[in-house]
Amino acid sequence: MTQLHSAIIDAEDEGATPVEAYRFLIERAREYVAEHGGSVAEDALIGHMFGTTRSPQMWKTLFERVIGDDPELRRRIDGMWTVAGVSARQTSLLSDFVAVDVETTGLKPISHRVIEVGMVRYVGGQEVDAYAQLVNPGRRLPAYISKLTGISDHDLENAPPFEEIAEAVSTFIGDAIVVGHNVGFDLRFLNAELKRSGLPGLINETVDSMMLARAVLENIRRLSLESVAKTLGIAAKDTHRALGDAMLSAQCAQLLLQIAEDQGVASIAQLSTDRGKPALPRDRVGRARSVLDESLLADIPRCPGVYIMRDADDRVLYVGKAKNLRDRVGSYYAQPLGYTRKMDGLVESIAKIDVERTGTELEALILEAQLIRRFQPRFNRAMRAHEDYPYIRVTMSSPWPRIYLARKASDDGDRYFGPYRSRSAAKMAVELLNDLLPLRTCNRSFKSAKSLGSPCLRLDLHQCLGPCMKKAKRGDYLDAIRVATEFLEGDDDTVLSAIHEQLEESAEQQDFERARHLRNAIRTLQTISGAGRRLRQNDASNHKLLILPSYDEITVHVAIVASGRIWAKCRGSRREPTARLEERMSCAYERLLFNGDPRVDQTTLDDSLIVSRWTDKHAGHPALIPINPGITPNWRQIAELAMNLSYGDFESWVPRDDDEGSDEAGQHDVDQQAMSAATRLVDSARNEFTDSASAQL
Repeated sequence: MTQLHSAIIDAEDEGATPVEAYRFLIERAREYVAEHGGSVAEDALIGHMFGTTRSPQMWKTLFERVIGDDPELRRRIDGMWTVAGVSARQTSLLSDFVAVDVETTGLKPISHRVIEVGMVRYVGGQEVDAYAQLVNPGRRLPAYISKLTGISDHDLENAPPFEEIAEAVSTFIGDAIVVGHNVGFDLRFLNAELKRSGLPGLINETVDSMMLARAVLENIRRLSLESVAKTLGIAAKDTHRALGDAMLSAQCAQLLLQIAEDQGVASIAQLSTDRGKPALPRDRVGRARSVLDESLLADIPRCPGVYIMRDADDRVLYVGKAKNLRDRVGSYYAQPLGYTRKMDGLVESIAKIDVERTGTELEALILEAQLIRRFQPRFNRAMRAHEDYPYIRVTMSSPWPRIYLARKASDDGDRYFGPYRSRSAAKMAVELLNDLLPLRTCNRSFKSAKSLGSPCLRLDLHQCLGPCMKKAKRGDYLDAIRVATEFLEGDDDTVLSAIHEQLEESAEQQDFERARHLRNAIRTLQTISGAGRRLRQNDASNHKLLILPSYDEITVHVAIVASGRIWAKCRGSRREPTARLEERMSCAYERLLFNGDPRVDQTTLDDSLIVSRWTDKHAGHPALIPINPGITPNWRQIAELAMNLSYGDFESWVPRDDDEGSDEAGQHDVDQQAMSAATRLVDSARNEFTDSASAQL
């Protein structure tokens, strides 16, 4: 009888169900891992659980079913099983060290400052001391830093400046090995702060958990600290805070070195030399030129286009665009390794760079977006998740319409607005509209008596007109829906006026928290309204022709722009009669009129925004020709213009002066004025309140 059968029978004799018996086996598995140094091979664990070491693959399906999604037992990337809360055996490659992490106001040590320091001392692989301190940078925090770290200006008001803790930081680190994730970033900031404080910089030996992950985890897609920890089965806590990240870096470094030892690595330096990756000096920050092959620049031209960075397995790592490909790609060689956390590990992984030449930067922008959608490169974040761009749906097919986010647009009688690139902004806009306009948020169908009665809390809070209780007047409700749809189309006067009234009321009542929320709401609503305004401008009557040169100076392209994006592109050569280009343009435009305007959807939104911004920015240039609705363009005249425009005409193509801006630019100025007025209102009320309180004191 196997150990499995025996365990189940014993458990059932005590009244346990088979599921509870499996739970008993899970507990035994945890104990086995803990007793064997915190990590065991999968075959050994299967043999212990099922009482046999023969043919472990036969038991693997049952093993996976028993283990299930147990939160304690985790399978590491190297196939070893660990249990949460139990330290694995200590690696002999790293024993005594200090783990360090800093949070900062930005990325440049010369101009930005440290706002938090976290350090943990390890002796014999065990934590023995820790240090965490917020630091007052003497300036306001950027909003994105506060959002990323959760640290606010209020948190730093009473924190000491770095000069007051510089001695303590330097003493804590001493001459220990310094461990961190992208540790060069942290040391550059610490050394800049120490220099300002009149103290010598740190020249300690370093161990970088990011570089270790690159060497040990061959197939890992991202090298951020959270990704590495997740791959290793380590629970990440308090991320983007200095002490939490320092401790997580130490755990990752120790486990990575343990895995490396199991693979036969005898020293940390061997991870660089044995794996064909250049070893970098660990006492200073390396530049990308130390790992990038200079020959990659040899065939890159000086023209607009797109560059595609690939790794040794020909996988696309990153796609970028440039006005001058050679200058842009060449700039990577001068960048410090790990110069931004977003691009950690990029230059170290580049083995090949392909380029696609284009005639203009516009074509490069569009091609970049298309290639990102196609390849989904792991170092490109923008335009990767276009399938998640949401719509705002207004259920006009319902007697009492409601407004909510939708993943797709359908031909079901409802109105769909969007798609929107920012899901969070669209979600907040829906919530604000439902709060400002007392609309229902429930999913009642109102097609039967069951849809009536049992009101929700929104009715008592006067946040809904109450159609479920027959309290709402249909005319009033539809008026509110009309205001919402007009806003989503770009007419935001009514909605923003209502918020400004609330903002003034909050300022008068000295409710600054609510005033700040309303001020942010104005910004979000302007974003959504502006998107609706742009989509409305790109309607069927807004066709354009865009003459684009080719990089060979012989070929020209005439693009037909519909719904804000390039619908067709007609090629012409200066070596052939203009009549051929004339015929191609005429046929392409007839197809557009026959098929109707293309609909902007989640896949084409990025392209539409790129082209719309470009055409707005360069309105008035002779290469941008509007088409009047109902009037057939003079194709011969346009073909001759395309052939006669020189390549230099396009190189000198510059935006118009600000005083001749587009309607959108003018609206942007109005939006900025509105935001400035809102900010002044809140700040003025706060200052008045502060002055009054000071006078009383």
